[in-house]
Amino acid sequence: MIPHIVTAGALTQCQTGWVIAHTVTETGKKRILARKGDVISQDLIARLVPLGDRELHLLEPEATELHENEAGIRLVRAVAGEGIRVSGPSESQYELISDRRGLLRVHQDVLRELNGIDGISILTRFDYQPVNDGEPLAGVKVTPILMPRERIERAETIALSQPPLEVLAFQPLRVGVLVAERVNISNLDRFRSALERKLGCYGGTLVALEQTDNDEPSFKRHLSALACKDLDLLMVAGASSLDPLEPLFGALRQLDAKLVKHGVPIHPGSLFWIVEVHGVPLFGLSSCEMFSHKTVLDLIMPRLFAGVPVTREALVELGHGGMLGQEMAFRFPPYG
Repeated sequence: MIPHIVTAGALTQCQTGWVIAHTVTETGKKRILARKGDVISQDLIARLVPLGDRELHLLEPEATELHENEAGIRLVRAVAGEGIRVSGPSESQYELISDRRGLLRVHQDVLRELNGIDGISILTRFDYQPVNDGEPLAGVKVTPILMPRERIERAETIALSQPPLEVLAFQPLRVGVLVAERVNISNLDRFRSALERKLGCYGGTLVALEQTDNDEPSFKRHLSALACKDLDLLMVAGASSLDPLEPLFGALRQLDAKLVKHGVPIHPGSLFWIVEVHGVPLFGLSSCEMFSHKTVLDLIMPRLFAGVPVTREALVELGHGGMLGQEMAFRFPPYG
């Protein structure tokens, strides 16, 4: 771009197509005659010429540049993945809005590469947050008034195979739960109510909630029966996570369960554990996961319902931000 300083009274057709670099108001008044980024046209010249010797800062575009409006819309279309709609612009910034209920994924390597391009700003919410239809997810802005075309083309290429943001829809998973006999009946009813409310948030269904005697044959029999119900997720509550002689663990060994992780760097919920039984994830719940709405379970369930595998590596990474105090409330679903 080529910058120019001209007086308003000297504007001519020669400046048509140039861009104003600042907002212009009527002399002595607040009424806006032209805004930053406006393109000089015949109508705009007619409004500005009466300002006489008022100094104007104009930008003459070069053939290799895009106006911020065109650059912005091309950028926002490139970065918005599945489950996202676009709103704006407002003050040159577009907003990405969730188009469905689901899990926000922010692909941070892609985001970092895009924000490394001069003149591009993409600001987002945190990765792995459950979101509702209509919730704002990110702001997207081209900061220069005139943007080199090559930068936008580079951004489009980067985002072509993997946009930095997408919303994964929750799937209606079927869940079965086994509760050890040491959990009393009143707590069992309370647990059922809390769990049904959580599962309903994702469209899931509690297919079975059964109580078992605290011995290996009973655990094995109930788990085998649940495995025949075509479930997507199993949970066991009321067993001792720290006791190596806990009958549940003996039953799981007999069922050839595969350990994913025993213990996670999260509080509350550090005793949480996951195994796979015939390819189905099984969560081991302590009392805090049974009744609280802000534990490791509430960070893990949205991922599973969105089709994101809960791997050992994913659980290890939860240590960053693993202190789940009051200030972390924004990370959890608003259970109804």
